[in-house]
Amino acid sequence: MQLTPFIRPHVHSYPTLETAIWFQQLRWVAVAGQLLTLVFVAWGLKIALPIWELLALIGVTASTNMGYALWLRVLWQRGLERSERLPTDQVVSTLMLVDIVVLTGMLYLSAGMANPFALFYFVNIAVAGAIIAPAWAWSVWATTVAGVMLLSIRSQSLVDLDSFNILSADQTDPAVIWTIPKIGFFVSFATCGGVITYFITILTGELKQREQALKDAEDARIRNRQLAALTTLAAGAAHELASPLSTIAVVAKELSRALEKQSVPEAVSKDVALIRSELDRCRHILDRMTSTAGEAAGEKLQTISIEIFLNETLVGLREPERVVVEIAPEAREQVNLLPVQAAAQAIRNLLQNALDASGAESLVRLLAEPSSQGWKICVVDRGSGMTPEILQRIGEPFFTTKEPGRGMGLGMHLTQNVIRRLDGSLTFDSRPGQGTTATVVLPTLQD
Repeated sequence: MQLTPFIRPHVHSYPTLETAIWFQQLRWVAVAGQLLTLVFVAWGLKIALPIWELLALIGVTASTNMGYALWLRVLWQRGLERSERLPTDQVVSTLMLVDIVVLTGMLYLSAGMANPFALFYFVNIAVAGAIIAPAWAWSVWATTVAGVMLLSIRSQSLVDLDSFNILSADQTDPAVIWTIPKIGFFVSFATCGGVITYFITILTGELKQREQALKDAEDARIRNRQLAALTTLAAGAAHELASPLSTIAVVAKELSRALEKQSVPEAVSKDVALIRSELDRCRHILDRMTSTAGEAAGEKLQTISIEIFLNETLVGLREPERVVVEIAPEAREQVNLLPVQAAAQAIRNLLQNALDASGAESLVRLLAEPSSQGWKICVVDRGSGMTPEILQRIGEPFFTTKEPGRGMGLGMHLTQNVIRRLDGSLTFDSRPGQGTTATVVLPTLQD
């Protein structure tokens, strides 16, 4: 008559606080089921049972569950999260052994193995194998075998069980005789079968989820290895190009000085000035390549105001005139300690994506708002927006919605990595046809 509760199994076979709470709550269901069964059999069917002994065994389950509930409350108050492992696995395992002993005692007092509720032994074994460590699960099995052996040797019989027909008054026709053992066997078999099926299906589903998670992790590892090779190539190319560009910059500067001493057409002077301007642009591009390639991790931290930082994000941006910068008065006083080039490149990637998503004449808003967590920077566009499916894939390496030749799908991945390294957060709010808002929060690190 022991009613084993439904416990959600976990593949790792170690109870978490969530599992423990389920176990505690459903042990109360077991106590209630035992009491109802006792009342129905003793007072409803008028079958003689050792009432007080059975009540004492039910009291063992109830009292241990009260202590267990108090222990879980203490863990919860100390800040243990539902998904975290219990500080000791032995508590749940010991309670399961107690349940086996209680079930054995109740069966001993009510016909032993002739009692159809003996089938619940299998439920206890199945549950133990699903939620507790293997060593403890085998202990539950061994205790169950010992209990069955004891009940096979000795138990208190109930004569009324075999003679009581609950559904038919015709005691001469075996086909219509439904004794308590027959009905009990049917009920216990259906209940046990349902419980075991529940656990097996849930366990199989979680195993499939774990296999998929492992496959996704392996795919991510391969993509990250490819990305590491690509970033190494970018860093190497930046270093290799820096030397000849520096030489060109020196020559262009000397040429500009020489032309100032001579009378040359204005167009020539403009061309030289254009060369120097484009060289500066190339230098900024190389700086961004090295920072996005991973060298930003060693970049020197600088104290910078929000206004200067946002102006830095516009440097090297295509069509910066389409970006409207809005800084709330309260945010102007906020300063931060950052690797400026890496952080600016992260925001610059968001701005460039917003410009690409918007029409040729559309403006993109770059907002700085006050936040208790630090800097709150929003990039708002009025482009075509994104579907939930695309939003879920934002940040995957080599995933892009741009036309071929306009992007490799690395900018957002690198942006997320930089923001994550700075202990910040990046969220998106987007709906098809309504544009996108990207919100970055960077914790304020004061000197």
